[in-house]
Amino acid sequence: MQPYQTERAVLLAVASAVILSAVMAVGAVDPASHQLHPDFHPLYVAAANLLLFIALYAYNFFILKCRLKGGRLILLGLAGSLLISTLFASLQWWLETLLYDISFNSFILTLIIDNTAALIAFLISLLLNNVTNIQHALVENEHLQTENMRIRYETLVQQVSPHFLFNSLNTLDGLIGIDDPNAHRYLRSLADTFRYILQQHDTVTLSEELLFTHNYISMMQMRYGDGALRIDQHIDPSLTDCHLPPFSLQLVVENAVKHNVATNRHPLTVSISTLRTPNATLIIVSNPKQPKADTSHPGGIGLANLSGRYNMLFHTDITIIDSDTSFTVQLPLINPKQ
Repeated sequence: MQPYQTERAVLLAVASAVILSAVMAVGAVDPASHQLHPDFHPLYVAAANLLLFIALYAYNFFILKCRLKGGRLILLGLAGSLLISTLFASLQWWLETLLYDISFNSFILTLIIDNTAALIAFLISLLLNNVTNIQHALVENEHLQTENMRIRYETLVQQVSPHFLFNSLNTLDGLIGIDDPNAHRYLRSLADTFRYILQQHDTVTLSEELLFTHNYISMMQMRYGDGALRIDQHIDPSLTDCHLPPFSLQLVVENAVKHNVATNRHPLTVSISTLRTPNATLIIVSNPKQPKADTSHPGGIGLANLSGRYNMLFHTDITIIDSDTSFTVQLPLINPKQ
């Protein structure tokens, strides 16, 4: 539902014109005879008011559609509305001088009435816009909460699936008694992974997501062996307070590990870096293509879900660059101060 629909503007214009015409008609009644003043012409007044309000609401809804903020919205809205009403008052007076014997005082009265109508129409447009925005925010927040609950549930199911638990516990079992320090480190990483998954946050900072991703990478490095999975990281420390959806960076790294060979003979190097441009701040994950022979895992589902979460949270999208030799995902970072 948009506050600047054409149908809504016409309906508001008709209602406002009817109310203003009725008020003017009451004011034009002669107290003595209880009849309309002979200079008052109801059909002419109603038509003039309708045209005025159509022009006013059309202009106001156009300004609101431009998404102006603060002082610019007030200045352009009021200035434009008063200019329109002044032009209409001038046109009305010119027509009335041609059709009727009208004095200059009637122009002053018409100007006052039309300018007052312009102010009221602008305030009604602002009120309608604010009410609609609040409704949008409530609906979007409800959708966001539902989507985040679904994402957390799906992530939890994926991480605690029998396959994941079997691989994790099997790796842990292979370390116990042979490499106890790594076994303890692996168990701590596994515990931190589950602790992070159970958090109830719509967004997290880059530093939090990096810590979670490093725990995941540490587990994968112990699973695949030393040197099989390598991380080349270049993070701007000034960007660690920026926000992104939880599990987003880890999901992209997991996607690289899932679909590419990572062995001591063919190590997989995943690059994680930040980039600040005039239009956006990004964290970029890139890996060379070393596709596995097993193609039983369909690709693109996790990234599609991540794209949807970005759209819901930040009204922006991720960028995927799929070349013959490499695969790159660019995730926008959101500055909470903006």
